[in-house]
Amino acid sequence: MGEDPYGKAYFEGRGSNYWWTVGSYGNFVNFPHWEEILKIIRVFKKSGRLLDIGCAYGLLVRTASKYFEGYGMDVSQFALSKSREFRKSDVSRSSAESLPFRDETFDVVTMMDTLEHVPLMRQCLQDVARVLRGNGILMLQLPNPLLWTRVCGRFGLADETHENDLWLEEWKVVLDNHGLNVRKCFGMISYSLRKTKFFIKSKRLISMFPEWWIVAEKRSS
Repeated sequence: MGEDPYGKAYFEGRGSNYWWTVGSYGNFVNFPHWEEILKIIRVFKKSGRLLDIGCAYGLLVRTASKYFEGYGMDVSQFALSKSREFRKSDVSRSSAESLPFRDETFDVVTMMDTLEHVPLMRQCLQDVARVLRGNGILMLQLPNPLLWTRVCGRFGLADETHENDLWLEEWKVVLDNHGLNVRKCFGMISYSLRKTKFFIKSKRLISMFPEWWIVAEKRSS
């Protein structure tokens, strides 16, 4: 059995592109974009139950718990062990492709830099739609393959764990096919060490940004 691709080396940057972007995942502890994510979500949902899939150290769950009943899950045993430093409960190990929750359990589901890693992406989205309540919100952070696959790939910096490198318009189609209507798209640049952030809403420029934030709403049956 091979080494866990999402073990200590991955999160500390030796087995991922964290080493040249933020150093290690631990540098996100005081990163202001957790609050920015919640500001965007709360335009659509002020409260309720929130699930963060691919929660890593549980940092978004910790921030979300100011407003929501927050839950997190991740496939990485190492990440969940680290999460105990920041989030004492309501964080568990599970696959994103088979969510261990009943139908219509959550008002909000978040997947921040996660969906691109999921091998059975469509199965995952089908399950996300299942556990979301009617008019529930899915918030995604996704990489632009122009930078993270094509450019970084030329220099040997691409993340080999990425399974789904889709363009923005392709993501919109995939979400629509799973009963999720895109409500907002943001182009996003952020640097954790300098604690700066920049957003843009121009439809013409969003597709050029290195990361995208997408808010989609589950269609009511």
